[in-house]
Amino acid sequence: MKSILSYLAVATAITSSCSAFSVHPPSSHITATSSRDASCHMKQDGHDNNEALQPPSHLTRRSAVSIFTTMLPLSIIASSNNPLPVNAASGKGTVVVMGGAGWVGAHVSQRLQTQGYTVVSISRSTSDVQTERTKSILGTAIPGVKYVSIDAGTASTEDLASAMKGALAVISCVGIAPGSPNVKDGNGVVNARIAKAAKSAGVPKFVYIGVASSLANGPAKFVLGDYFKGKAEAEKNVAQEFGDKSLIIKPAIIAGGTPGEKRPPGPPGVKPVGVDAVAQVVVAGALGDLSGTIDGNDAILAGAP
Repeated sequence: MKSILSYLAVATAITSSCSAFSVHPPSSHITATSSRDASCHMKQDGHDNNEALQPPSHLTRRSAVSIFTTMLPLSIIASSNNPLPVNAASGKGTVVVMGGAGWVGAHVSQRLQTQGYTVVSISRSTSDVQTERTKSILGTAIPGVKYVSIDAGTASTEDLASAMKGALAVISCVGIAPGSPNVKDGNGVVNARIAKAAKSAGVPKFVYIGVASSLANGPAKFVLGDYFKGKAEAEKNVAQEFGDKSLIIKPAIIAGGTPGEKRPPGPPGVKPVGVDAVAQVVVAGALGDLSGTIDGNDAILAGAP
């Protein structure tokens, strides 16, 4: 009982698709090819839910209270019939980041942009809101990023696929916090729909940010069972749709977060992984340098190019 209560205390911080805890990260199956050059952009103090399923403005994802509040669903659908943009200077092509204006998503988007790729960020939020959120996280906007509003929870496969068509890869940072009435489907069904749409669009690679197995299989599962079931469903569907063309990265605590957010401390002895390392691995997966599953913070650090 004492062990379960200790997990209850730290579980309040698990309010996003990559906000989780892992004490002993298990070994991972990783396939690597040649690494690409990448630069780091890290910010500390808190962490986001990778953004695509944003909570209402009054909800602080790291608040101990927030775990028992309900997040708003993805809500805004935008037309995505125009061809994806291409960075004219490099011609490297476009990567779609679902939730590209969140804590991890913003760092991923910035890393891709600095490497010469064009980024399309898809979220329920308007382009203005996504731009401002990115500025609050990075301290600056990311030149050339196209922010698109689409409700990934209700949009048709055709609409989602249209927004992704022509992309080199799709990265899903989508997640919904524990405590939401649709936490299982918000993580599982929504990401399954995103993966299906990406496959339908002919996208060759897919990256999904899940949750560390050591947490999902620990005492916290008795409290956050639907959350972990949703994450597991998403991971399964991504693997089924993309096989060895996918990368599933499963972090525990991720350091840093959007300015102004608060969270309770993590469990003693658990060292967070920096958002820069997570972004490095995510981008490597999108560019085809890594595939398979990278499970836990130690594995993420080992897998970072």
